[in-house]
Amino acid sequence: MRYQKGSVALNNRQDKAILSFVADSRYITHSQLFEFAWIDHQEFNRRVFNWRIRRLVRNGLVRKQVLPFLNGDALYSISRGGIQALEQLGVYYLGANLDREKDAHEAQVPHALEVNNIRLVLLRTGTIWSWIPECFIRVLNLSSESAYAKVYDGIARVSFEGEYIDFAVEYERTLKSPSKYQKIREAIESEKRLHGFLYLVPTYQLRSSLVHEFWGTRRLVFFGLVGEFKRKAFDAEVWGANYKGTSLQEALLKVAALEKSRA
Repeated sequence: MRYQKGSVALNNRQDKAILSFVADSRYITHSQLFEFAWIDHQEFNRRVFNWRIRRLVRNGLVRKQVLPFLNGDALYSISRGGIQALEQLGVYYLGANLDREKDAHEAQVPHALEVNNIRLVLLRTGTIWSWIPECFIRVLNLSSESAYAKVYDGIARVSFEGEYIDFAVEYERTLKSPSKYQKIREAIESEKRLHGFLYLVPTYQLRSSLVHEFWGTRRLVFFGLVGEFKRKAFDAEVWGANYKGTSLQEALLKVAALEKSRA
């Protein structure tokens, strides 16, 4: 089959998966995207993967930027054309605002890339069954019937000891004001669709501050260090809102027990 000049023939499997990973992430690096594709069994040959990305960038489906602090690792975001291509491949983002035509905001990129790293850690464990990205949560929250109490960075479903556990994931890079945390706490305490909430932070001081803001809550909110989580995954220590530590796996099993009791 011949294609018109300027058009691109998309592979319904690999291209669809790669475009979906880019769309799910606000921003994603080349190395992160390759690992997503590798773990998802979409692409194992880095040279072929590089060719595929160049082709998507050249045809305007993925936007590429080079930022100094990424040490040569290219940064990608989805374009309007990429969203339209996904729709042709059967993936619909239902009006989510995913068009990133402006330069990446320097404050948004580290947050988005760390959320990608958190998702990759979960994928490496082999326990994760699904991940709802922030952009999908925003769409779900347009409907009162499917809405969550707030827009989380992601919602993960993992499996331990035959139990499926859903929990919200938040990466907190910087400290917010007490008034903002009061609103966040009220939202989490009103959440009806989830029983577990994991906050990952870069420093001990930030973890202590968050525990203080949630002190006394009856919800299962846990706080851990993102660096330790990336090294130890579910063996990482997390604190509850009572300043008591446990492993993340034990914390999530508490969530599973609560879910079972509420079923």
